Amino acid sequence: MEGVLLLLVLAPALAHARDVTDEQYSQFPRLFHLDDYSSCLARPGGLYCLGSFHIAPLSEPSPVYNMLKEYSEDVHHFNRTELHRGYCVSSRCPALAGERNASRRFSRCAGLRARRHALRLTLHMLRYCRTHAQEYAAQHSSEPMDEPQKLFLLVVAALLAMNVIGTAYDLLTDGNDKKFAALSAWSMRSNWRRLTASYEDCDPRISALSPVQGVRVLLLVLIIAAHSGCVQVALYISNPRWIEQMSHHPLLMLFLNGTSVVQVFIMLSNFLLAYNLLLYSKVQRLSFRMLPYITIKRIVRSVIQLDIQYKRRQKISPVYLLVVGYAATWWASAGASPLWPAAVGAESAACRRKFWTHAFYLNNLIDPEDICLVQTWFLAVDMQLYILAAMLTVYLSSRRERALLVLASLVAASCLLNGLLAYAFDWKSLMFIAYPGPLSRMYRGLPSFSRLYEAPWGSLPPCLMGLFFAFLHFELQEAGVKVSSYKWLKLPYHVAPVAIVAWILSGHWLRAYSAPWFVAGYVALERPLLSCLSGIILLGMFNGLEGWQKQIFSWRGWQVMGRMSLAVLAVHWCVNMGIAAARHQPVHSSLLSVTMEWLATTCFSYLIGIPLTVMVEMPAQRFVTALIM
Repeated sequence: MEGVLLLLVLAPALAHARDVTDEQYSQFPRLFHLDDYSSCLARPGGLYCLGSFHIAPLSEPSPVYNMLKEYSEDVHHFNRTELHRGYCVSSRCPALAGERNASRRFSRCAGLRARRHALRLTLHMLRYCRTHAQEYAAQHSSEPMDEPQKLFLLVVAALLAMNVIGTAYDLLTDGNDKKFAALSAWSMRSNWRRLTASYEDCDPRISALSPVQGVRVLLLVLIIAAHSGCVQVALYISNPRWIEQMSHHPLLMLFLNGTSVVQVFIMLSNFLLAYNLLLYSKVQRLSFRMLPYITIKRIVRSVIQLDIQYKRRQKISPVYLLVVGYAATWWASAGASPLWPAAVGAESAACRRKFWTHAFYLNNLIDPEDICLVQTWFLAVDMQLYILAAMLTVYLSSRRERALLVLASLVAASCLLNGLLAYAFDWKSLMFIAYPGPLSRMYRGLPSFSRLYEAPWGSLPPCLMGLFFAFLHFELQEAGVKVSSYKWLKLPYHVAPVAIVAWILSGHWLRAYSAPWFVAGYVALERPLLSCLSGIILLGMFNGLEGWQKQIFSWRGWQVMGRMSLAVLAVHWCVNMGIAAARHQPVHSSLLSVTMEWLATTCFSYLIGIPLTVMVEMPAQRFVTALIM
C-alpha cells in the first residue's frame, strides 16, 4: 500500500523527468564523489583534495558531452557539465618527478578518470588540499589558539561564572524581597522558573495573545524543515536524479515557495511592538525621546509593557552574537570530514570576516553574498524594520483616527516599490529560481536573493501590515467590538489557512509565466498576501474566534518552546550543517533522510536552546532591565 501511495505521489515527477533513458543516464559520469577521508589522511604522506571541474569533450564529436550539455539546460536539473570530486590524491595518483603543486596533481588525477568517458576536465574551483601533517595537527590540537578563539572562551567563562555566582546568591538570599536585582538576574533557578512558568492570571489583553507562542513554534519548525532540505541539496548527494525528479513535483513548492512564511515572523514581531506601545500609551504619552530607550531595550529583548513577566520580545544581541562568535571561532575545528572544510570551514571564515556587521545588524546590507549563518538575515532585517516601526507607531499613536488609512496607504506603496524594483533590476521571487543549481549554491551570486529576499525593503510590506493589524486590534478593543459576534467574519478566518496553502502551492503553475511584468507583480504581492492571510488568522484568534487553529496554537506546551525561539533560530543552522557535513560519503537523499535530518536538527536545537535561554538570553535581559529601570 505504501509503495502504491509513493508511486502516486512521484508519478507527476517521473513523467516529467524521463527525458533520458536509464541506459543513457548510466553513461553520465558521477556528479559527486568522495574518497575515504579518514584513511587517506591517516597515512604519512596522505593528500586529500576537494574541488569542482568543468567538462569538455576530449574529441569531437562527443555524444556523451552533448547529452550532458542538453540535459543540463533543463532548470530542474543539476549542471552536469561540472563535476564535484573529493579524491585521495596520494593513493590514486602517485606524484610525478618534480611535481609539487597539489592542485595540478589533483587536476591530473581527475582527468585520468574522465578519459574513460572521452571527456577532459579543467579545475574550476579548488576547495582545499589537505595533508596528513595538517590533519594530525588539527586533531591533536597542536595548533595554538588565536585571539578570537581565546576571546570566545573568555566570554563563555564569564557567562558561566555569572550564572554560578547569581545562582549561589539567589539560593543564599532565598526569601529576601530586597535582593540585588542585577545579580539575582543570573540565577539559573530563577530563570528556569521563568522559562517554564504559566502566566494565566496576567492582563486579559495580554492573555488573548497566548496563541503567539504556538505560531512561533510552528513557523520555526517549518523553517528548520526547509533548511534541512536545502542543506542536502547544497552538499554532496549520491542520487542527484531523485532531487531532479522531485523538483518537478507540485508538493515540493511547500518548501521552495514556503520560505516566505518567515515574513509572518516579521509581521508578528511588529504587531507585538506596536500593540505593546499602544497599550503603554494609555498610561503615558509616547514621544520620540523614548526611541533610543526602546531600541536599547530591543537589542537585549525587553520592550515597555504592562506585564513584563509574561510578554517578552525577542532579545537579540546576547544569544545571537554568542552563536555567531562560536561559528567564527570554534565551529570550523568541531569536526573532520571531506566536506567539513568546504562547508563549515568556509562559512566559519565568512563569520569571522563579517562578525562586526552582525554586531551592528548590517550583515544583509554589507557584502550580502558573503553568507554567515543563512538565517541571520532575518534578525538584521527585523532590527532595521523595528526602528522604522517604532518611529511610525510613536508618530501615529497621537493620530489614531488616521492611523489605519495611513498604514494601508504605506502598505500599498511598499508593494508598488518592490514591484518596480523587481521590474527594473530583474529581481525574482525565490519561487522562480528555486531549482537544484541555485539551491546547491545557497543562492550565492543571485541578486534576487541578496538584494530582494534578504533586504529590508523586501520585508517592508509585512512589517507595515503588522502595524496595521496592531492598530486595528487595539481600536476594536477600545471600541468594545466583539468580533466573535459577527458571523460573517468567521468565513475568512476559517478559509485563510486553506488559502495560505493554496497560494504557496500555486507557485508550481505560476512560475511557468516568465514575463517581466508578471514576475514583478508576483514579487509585489507574494509576501503581502501571505502576511494578510496570516494576519486574519491571528486577529481572529486574538479577538475570540474559536476553531481548530486557536485550539492548536493555545496549547500550554507551546509556551516553553516559544520562549526559546530566538535561541533555536540562532543555533539550528550550525546543528543542521554540522550533521550534514560530518558525513564521509555523499548522502542518499530521500524523503526519509530529509525528515530524519529535520527531526534531529529540531531536537538538538531545542536541547541546546535550553541553556542558551536560561543562562544567556533571560539573565542578560533581566540584568540590563535592572540597570536601566
